[in-house]
Amino acid sequence: MGEIMDKRIIRTKNNISFALLKLIEKKSANKITVSELAKEANIERKTFYLHYSCIEDVYQELGKTIANDIECEADKIIASKDNMITNIFSHINYVINKNIYFFRAISKNDSYSFLLHSFENTLSKCMKRIVKEIYHISSPNIELYTDFYSAGIIKLYQSWLKGDTSLTQEEITRVISKACFISIDDLANRR
Repeated sequence: MGEIMDKRIIRTKNNISFALLKLIEKKSANKITVSELAKEANIERKTFYLHYSCIEDVYQELGKTIANDIECEADKIIASKDNMITNIFSHINYVINKNIYFFRAISKNDSYSFLLHSFENTLSKCMKRIVKEIYHISSPNIELYTDFYSAGIIKLYQSWLKGDTSLTQEEITRVISKACFISIDDLANRR
């Protein structure tokens, strides 16, 4: 019986998440109501409140799921000792493409900048691990570098997702890779 309940809970939460993704494409974060979200998810309001206390909880759960995907990809990179910077960004592309509608929607609407900032922090954390564990760079300024590059990376991907650039995802990846590789190579050679 417990397993059936777990599947129902998972299905309901997934329906809520998918409904939120649909609404994100159409509306600002502060304009989405629980009633509207419940209707889109084909559930009652009280069912929503069985799982979440507010819509922000759904955002946080979605953000944590995607952040976990990014961290899992970083773990794969570190485990494989893959030091090709372009391969590192192919892992990021995988996460973005897996959640493309979500990333497009939050990139196009400034009211979702809090989610982009969350991913920027996750990316910076992962980059710090990669730089330390693969490249063995222990510069005292590594946090400044990774924070700086994470902000730029998110901004470039956001520009691509919004359609503000004619560059393809592969071209954006090459630009990011080249900029990061030059910096990492420079740091590695200063040791």
